[in-house]
Amino acid sequence: MFGGYNYFGTEQMYSGVDGRAMKASIFFGVVHYQRLRHMVSDKWQVRSTGPVDAVTKQPVKGRKRGGGGRVGEMERDALISHGTPFLMQDRFMDCSDKSTALLCLKCHTILSSLINFKEDSYSSKIAKCRTCDSTQVQEIGIPNVFRYLCSELAAINIKLQLNIEV
Repeated sequence: MFGGYNYFGTEQMYSGVDGRAMKASIFFGVVHYQRLRHMVSDKWQVRSTGPVDAVTKQPVKGRKRGGGGRVGEMERDALISHGTPFLMQDRFMDCSDKSTALLCLKCHTILSSLINFKEDSYSSKIAKCRTCDSTQVQEIGIPNVFRYLCSELAAINIKLQLNIEV
């Protein structure tokens, strides 16, 4: 016996309902607790708006820099497995770096800019694709980091065509 308990930690337990001895030996022993010096006031991290990265336009990370809690790959995988597309759209685009872009409906590329046309005596901005000269365009919502990816790929001569149903 060690401190009144069985040396191997198993004790005979009795039912609290009817007082009969339970057939199984239950592991039983002293539990030690240690207080950790982590305080909630030192750990909390919340933001609605704040600083964003200059290149990607996404919120910065880190509590000291005024950033918010970020949704990583593991959290993303959990959201996918639970079937929450609107929550994913909110976290990864609406609350992050949502922007709008013009998509050419003929060649399925993102337009880089609007072209000014002077017709008669007034100047108007008309969206026209530089690749196929089409004026059939649709405004779509995309993350700004995707626009950045498209421009990086264009810099190394890779053209993206988006297969989007509008």
